[in-house]
Amino acid sequence: MHVAAALSRAGDGGIAAAEAADNVGARIGVGCDLVVVFATADHADEMASIAAAVEARLEPGVIVGAVAQGVVGPDEEVEAGPGVSVWAADLDGAQPQAFRSWSVRTPDGGIAVAGWPDPQLDEVTLVLADPFSFPATEVITRIGDQRPGHRIVGGLVSGGSGQSRLLLDGRIHEDGAVGVVLPAAAVRTIVSHGCRPVGTPLTVTAAERNRILELAGEPATSRLQALLEEVDAQDRELLRTGGLHLGLVVDHQQDHYLTGDFRIRGVLGIDPDAGSITVGDLIEIGQVVQFQVRDGRSATDDLQRRMAGVGPAEGGLLFTCNGRGRRLFGAPDHDVTLVGRELGGPVAGAFCAGEIGPVGDRSELHGFTASVVVLG
Repeated sequence: MHVAAALSRAGDGGIAAAEAADNVGARIGVGCDLVVVFATADHADEMASIAAAVEARLEPGVIVGAVAQGVVGPDEEVEAGPGVSVWAADLDGAQPQAFRSWSVRTPDGGIAVAGWPDPQLDEVTLVLADPFSFPATEVITRIGDQRPGHRIVGGLVSGGSGQSRLLLDGRIHEDGAVGVVLPAAAVRTIVSHGCRPVGTPLTVTAAERNRILELAGEPATSRLQALLEEVDAQDRELLRTGGLHLGLVVDHQQDHYLTGDFRIRGVLGIDPDAGSITVGDLIEIGQVVQFQVRDGRSATDDLQRRMAGVGPAEGGLLFTCNGRGRRLFGAPDHDVTLVGRELGGPVAGAFCAGEIGPVGDRSELHGFTASVVVLG
């Protein structure tokens, strides 16, 4: 098994793709099993020429990719401006199974998903999904219910509304999802959170869809106000200035919850009159939740802890949140530098509007996380 990756920031998409692919080809040769390509929104309308340039130079068995808000290449994260990253893997003859999936309306007005693969339990599904058209949460939840232990990794990738481009074997799609099924023996997965829990776990005692009305028998906003009064000044400031999130406990059998035991969701609104808190997910009565605070230090500590001892490896793919990068850490290239250092191999990937990866025996759609696919 061998992995190579490269990044180009040339202004022309085709030229950037050619530069990166030539760099990769010099290290891995022609005819590799899998190539993954990401381009920034600056190149949204050039995705066809990007695909052609990469295919002509690397002749891969499968090529998948997408336009993303930002791209990741070896040692560098491109959060603004043009960029094309090319990542290639020789899987020792194992053939990745490519797929294209999309949603369709059913006669009763519901939504069904077509084209999703049927992998073996021990295989890994790598998916790149359009956040505007693909019901990723529903699909991942259904797979978790039907096939516990199967790992789904990847992210929701788009350059923005009207700039979604998904690549699969030379064809460009503007909706749905694309991906590959990988042999599990060669793949490890890691999910690191950018939030840490504060306060105590609370049970939802009243809710309407994504509105939490009561926590532990009291108005949800009363519980939040009590939290603001009990935390220290630093956490109070983070909570007041955009750092407030909610963690939905994944495994309710635990007695104590740590960073990484939650599915993180943003707080979308607070209604003091109704005493409710609106979050970015459907909430069930009886669900255990805990308020979370987002800060760079806890995110760094968690990523270091989860990556420790993982390497050396041939390389990896990194799906990091749009809310991380300079916004969270105040410095460039944070996640790729840490992941690359621990793996000792080339890393590429994308900034996402939601990151997919397993927690326990279920895969989840996360927020403010770094989801890492490790090969070798």
